[in-house]
Amino acid sequence: MTAHPAPHACCDAAKESLRERKKRATRHQIHEVALRLIGERGAAGVTVEEICDEVGVAPRTFFNYYPTKLDAAFDIPQTDIPDASAERFLQADGDLLSDALALVASSTELPGDFLRIKALLHEHPDLAFTFWKQLIGRLKPVHTLMEQRSDDPPSARLAFALMVVAALSSMVRPREQADTNSSLDRLLAEVGAMKALLGGIDVPHPAEDAQ
Repeated sequence: MTAHPAPHACCDAAKESLRERKKRATRHQIHEVALRLIGERGAAGVTVEEICDEVGVAPRTFFNYYPTKLDAAFDIPQTDIPDASAERFLQADGDLLSDALALVASSTELPGDFLRIKALLHEHPDLAFTFWKQLIGRLKPVHTLMEQRSDDPPSARLAFALMVVAALSSMVRPREQADTNSSLDRLLAEVGAMKALLGGIDVPHPAEDAQ
């Protein structure tokens, strides 16, 4: 005889699913309103209270999702690396940058509306530093693991910098222009393009400049 889940278990699962959908919807609404208002007025011209009033939530609810109004506007996902994934990364012996890109691709999602955020930064360039700071901060757990795994901290920092630029470049490229929908493939493609570009640059050696 086939065992069926208890009715209350199914009910609890349905309630949990509904709660998660509502949370995602609320987060999305807060992000949308924050991005639009700050795009129209600049960060100094918008308050958290105004965002909350338009969304229809209390400030306490806002702060359950985002620590600041700029965090809400940018909505850069937090990199959440499971312990098992971190251990596999630390034990791997492949290319450090490629393995780090794979870790990022499996641990976080790149913002899907970066073109709108790019337009915001174009209109309000004073916000660019905050955006870069948030992006690097979200990827900090990967940087920590890269340094733990590498015997060459400067090379690990350089690889991390390339990874950040690759992530940013991947966000900028419209999804319909990408060769693939795979996050990892898109990141690897961006790194490959950067390597090809750098390979064509004739960088003088310091000793040559001194002559």
